[in-house]
Amino acid sequence: MSRVLHGIMAISLVLTFTAGSSEANHRRGSCYCCCSPCAAPAPAQFVERQVTCYRSQLVEQTVTVPVTRCVPVQETYTYTVNMPVTKQVKQLQTVYVEQQKEVTVPVTTCETVTFNETRTITEYTPTTKEIEYLHTTFVPECIDRKVLANNVQQIRKCATFATPLGPTCTGCGHGDLCNPAPGPVALYNSYCIDFLVETQEVTIKQTVLKPVTETRKTTVCEMVASKKEVTVPVCKTVTKTENVKKIVCEKVPVQKEVVVTVCENVAQQQTGTRTVYRTVTENVTHKVTTCQQVPYTITVRVPVAAPGGCCQ
Repeated sequence: MSRVLHGIMAISLVLTFTAGSSEANHRRGSCYCCCSPCAAPAPAQFVERQVTCYRSQLVEQTVTVPVTRCVPVQETYTYTVNMPVTKQVKQLQTVYVEQQKEVTVPVTTCETVTFNETRTITEYTPTTKEIEYLHTTFVPECIDRKVLANNVQQIRKCATFATPLGPTCTGCGHGDLCNPAPGPVALYNSYCIDFLVETQEVTIKQTVLKPVTETRKTTVCEMVASKKEVTVPVCKTVTKTENVKKIVCEKVPVQKEVVVTVCENVAQQQTGTRTVYRTVTENVTHKVTTCQQVPYTITVRVPVAAPGGCCQ
C-alpha cells in the first residue's frame, strides 16, 4: 500500500514540474510556437530533486477521557412518623336506663258465646203406595209363510257312439299293395245324468214373537218432603274491648360522665441512614491506536528545458 502511494506521489510531482516548465517556455517565447520551422529542438535534460511524501502509520498514544459512573453514598435523613399514644379522657355519654311505669291500654278480646236459634228444616218421610204400570211380554206364535224354493231333479240321458274296428284288404293280387275297404263299426251306448232346476213357491211354518201388553200393579216407596221448625244451639265469636292497666318497660336517655381510653397519633421526628447513588465524573487515561500521515523524503528525476536555441 505504501509503495503504491509513493508511485502516485512521484507521478504527480513529474506532471507538476512538466506543466511549470511548459508555462515558463511559453512566457519566454518557446521555439515550438515562435521560432522558424528550420530551428531544431534542444535535447531534454533531467535534474534530481528531493520530494516529500506521506504514508499512513499506526501510532499508539495515551489519551484522557472523562467517564461518568454512579457511586453509592451513605447519607443521614430525617423523617416524621405517627406514633400511637394512649391516654384517659373524660367524656359525656348518653346511656339508656330502663324504667317501669303503669299505663292503660285498650285490649280487644274474643269470646265464644252459645245461644239458641230457631230454624226451618225440610224432612223427608218414606211413604209406600200401589201404582199400575203396563207390562209387555213376547209370546211365541207359529205362522205360515210363503217363500220361493228351488227344486232340483235328476234326468238320465242315453247316447249311442260308433267306433270303427280297422281297415280290410280286398285281395287284388299285387302283393303288398292293398286297397283298404271300410271295416266293421262297433256301437257303444253311454249314459249321463243332467240336473233340472225348477223355482216354485212353497208354504213354510215360522215361529215369531208376538208382543202382549197387560196392566199390572206394584208397590213403590217415595220420599215426602215436609217443613219443620227446630231450635239449634249456635256458637258465635264476639269481640269486646276494655281498658287494661299494665306495667311497661321503657328506656330513658341519661347523660353520664365516663372515663374512656382514646388513642391518638403523635408526630415524631426520627433519623435514619440510607444509601443513595450519585453521578461522579472522573478522567480516565488509556492507550489508543490512531492512524497518522508520516512524511518521508525521496529523490526523483524531473525534466528541465535546455538553455539556448532560437527562442533566445
